[in-house]
Amino acid sequence: MPTFRQASKHTRRSVIAGAAATTALVASSRPSLAAPKIINWWYEGATPAQQAALDKNLTQPFNASQSDYKLVIEYRGAALPDQLLVALAGGQGPDIVLTNGPSWTQKFVTGNKLMNLNDFAQKFGWKDKLASIVLDLGTYDGKLIALPKTIETQALFYNQTLFKQKGWTPPKNLTEAETLADAMLKAGVQPFAAGNSGQRFANRHILGIFYNNYCGPDAVFKALNGDMPWNAPTFVEAVELLKSWWDKGYFGGQRYFSLNMNQSFAILATGKAAMAMQGTWAFQWVPDTFEKTKQELGIAALPQLSSNAPYPIYVMGIGADLAINASSQVAEGCAMVLNRLIDYDFVEKMSQVWEGEWNIPFVKPAPPVQITDKVQAEAAKLRTGLNESMINGRYGYAPWTFWPAKTDDYMKGGIEEVWLKQVTPKQFSDKLNETFQQEMKDGLVKKPPARS
Repeated sequence: MPTFRQASKHTRRSVIAGAAATTALVASSRPSLAAPKIINWWYEGATPAQQAALDKNLTQPFNASQSDYKLVIEYRGAALPDQLLVALAGGQGPDIVLTNGPSWTQKFVTGNKLMNLNDFAQKFGWKDKLASIVLDLGTYDGKLIALPKTIETQALFYNQTLFKQKGWTPPKNLTEAETLADAMLKAGVQPFAAGNSGQRFANRHILGIFYNNYCGPDAVFKALNGDMPWNAPTFVEAVELLKSWWDKGYFGGQRYFSLNMNQSFAILATGKAAMAMQGTWAFQWVPDTFEKTKQELGIAALPQLSSNAPYPIYVMGIGADLAINASSQVAEGCAMVLNRLIDYDFVEKMSQVWEGEWNIPFVKPAPPVQITDKVQAEAAKLRTGLNESMINGRYGYAPWTFWPAKTDDYMKGGIEEVWLKQVTPKQFSDKLNETFQQEMKDGLVKKPPARS
């Protein structure tokens, strides 16, 4: 995520006194041409190709479209979240604020560090462009504070080349998943490519899948609303099932702690691992993995882990929120930038280079376009499936979007304690419930919108 801003350096010409006097007289008789006001946006990390795509499809067109504002994007890498916490706390920071999603946005909402976007939403018609559920998630006490930049879901990524060689079929239910995983272990293949080195948040990516695909979205919805405790039998059973998969070595055992998500995905591309329960963000790793190994990537829905859950489930998550700094002096320009992002043409162009990162949740699916690239076509199918699931109510809940901050943090570390036999699934569930109930008591839980 994005480095502290360096002041731009402008050279000024020296002029003789007579010329300066003449200029002053002319200036007094007509308005001066003011330089455009800078809109600063701190962004995460991005490859040179991704930065070039964003410059070509956003920065250049926006700056050329008017003369009042100039958009400047700074790439700050993984340090962005911490830098935002420090900068906004001091009333400084970028004009456009990029957070890691609703749980992070809430941290700034409670401190009144973000601007109310209601007037801009009305001016630009955002409520007619974006799905109502994501607008609800960005609304606090009637004020629209954040827009979703990236809508995410999770799926079963698999090495199709390996599957064809072995005659394997992507599993659709628990029995098929465990039977297939056991066969893979016997064949010397790791069933699921996974890792959390430097990325402990990856733990709750997996735990969230088990909550949704074992307990079912309706149970998760009840728990998030405070109508069902997180240590109810169904949630304990989900953790027990996940632990049994860990104990069997489905996730690679101790190797899990030495690889990050990108590295584990690369192992999937070699065929040494067969599947990965990953999010749509994994599409951006394909060029450096599957394209290099020349093996074929397959994508399927995640398996149903009990009869409590429907099939398929599209977990809904917001990977990033966009907001405007309450201290910004260029709010109108910021809103103009945000409005440019809510555009079918922009999303299509960016997805050709930066798949999995620019999934804007439109109120209606994007107009169909002919896609020849197979991976991009699969990504488009997932976007459509998620969009339809939001409309018809067949969606699940991503922890990084719907769980409050402290509960989310405990999920990341607490599930490791279960895997390492430091606590039992019941003890973990008790602590998770205790943490959540305290956050609810403190008013830090944003209840999810009603299911349609």
